[in-house]
Amino acid sequence: RSLGIVGLGGATFPTHIKLRTNGKSNVHTLVINAAECEPYITCDDMLMRERADQVIKGIEIVQHLLGAEKCIIGIEDNKPQAANAMSVACTNKAMQVKVVPTLYPSGDARRLIHLLLDIEIPNDKRSTDVGIQVFNIATALAIYRYFEFGEPSIHRIVTMTGNVAKPQNFEVLFGTPLQSLIAAAGGAKADTTHYIMGGPMMGFDLPNEQVPITKAANCIIAAAPNLFPAPPPAMPCIRCVRCADACPVNLQPQELYWFSKADNFEKARDYHLFDCIECGCCSYVCPSDIPLVQYYRYAKSEIIAADKAKEAADLARERNDFRLARIEREKLERAQKHAERAQAGKSETR
Repeated sequence: RSLGIVGLGGATFPTHIKLRTNGKSNVHTLVINAAECEPYITCDDMLMRERADQVIKGIEIVQHLLGAEKCIIGIEDNKPQAANAMSVACTNKAMQVKVVPTLYPSGDARRLIHLLLDIEIPNDKRSTDVGIQVFNIATALAIYRYFEFGEPSIHRIVTMTGNVAKPQNFEVLFGTPLQSLIAAAGGAKADTTHYIMGGPMMGFDLPNEQVPITKAANCIIAAAPNLFPAPPPAMPCIRCVRCADACPVNLQPQELYWFSKADNFEKARDYHLFDCIECGCCSYVCPSDIPLVQYYRYAKSEIIAADKAKEAADLARERNDFRLARIEREKLERAQKHAERAQAGKSETR
């Protein structure tokens, strides 16, 4: 916690919380997420090929802290060199490398658990509720470097790719301006329109080249019209349910779309809106080119804002009720004191 180590798969969830067991860990299986399922991103692939021994030592530390009996490293089958390097490094260790099909979005924790262990995590539970904890491969390396060298989380490997002269991976200090990374990759080509942080499916457009590299920046893509053409105008939904067929978490995207569009947020919540991992599969297959994920993000943000407003209103009402109760109590106490003084005065007169 003090050295700032967080999940480096993109979510940046605080690592110390995932390792907090208080001596009562129920985790029996540690899953190492090395799937790296989105196109363009190769930072974890390069990490495993070049630093497999250090990664394995980091995994051993995590496994020891969690008290996990079993450890499985999931790697997609489009990374044969990384899988071979990791297999060699974990020889005679209490862990195994398992190669999974290259199938987006296998990098999602629940999808990877299903691929590796054939276990479905219920939508109202976390993986730790069934004894499984998931760590990203880069996080394991950061943990090793902390225990071995006392090194804080100050850098990570970043893929700089897309419309640049020399796409490659760099080890980058956090806070490095994006323009420095672009220059190291030989500069962006003239027709570059914008930059994406993350993969092409779940990434976000960056506002400019002056933004810093953060812990969540596993990949920067220089976008151009030939790589990322402008989306065509959205057409009406034809209820073809291709989105439902493509959804990896078995939701009803078309229903969520209608509820989100109509601001019927409670109904969207009832249809498990927050189970959506925003992978973009539904938007990708939609023949009407509807930006479905954008609607889901909008609905989620509105629900979260409403929940926060309700929480604040409930807190304000509770404070007001407490204030009114305090005023009433003080009023009764004053009345009682006046009555006691009056009674004492009568006694003295007699």
